[in-house]
Amino acid sequence: MKRRTARQLVRLLSDIRHAAHCSTLRAAATNRTMALAAAERDADAANDAASDESAETARDVREDKPARSGS
Repeated sequence: MKRRTARQLVRLLSDIRHAAHCSTLRAAATNRTMALAAAERDADAANDAASDESAETARDVREDKPARSGS
């Protein structure tokens, strides 16, 4: 096995720490993105439900109005 100098070992340790830090940041960013996407999907579903409900209410109001005569 090849012997490494102290400088090489320090550089290798620095690279390992940097890689671990980067993977931790990537994982945190991925988790945050997934949470935001889920929250956005829930908000869209709530908006769709609210718009469906308002459309049904408007349809009910139109059905209750008496028809105007053409005369």
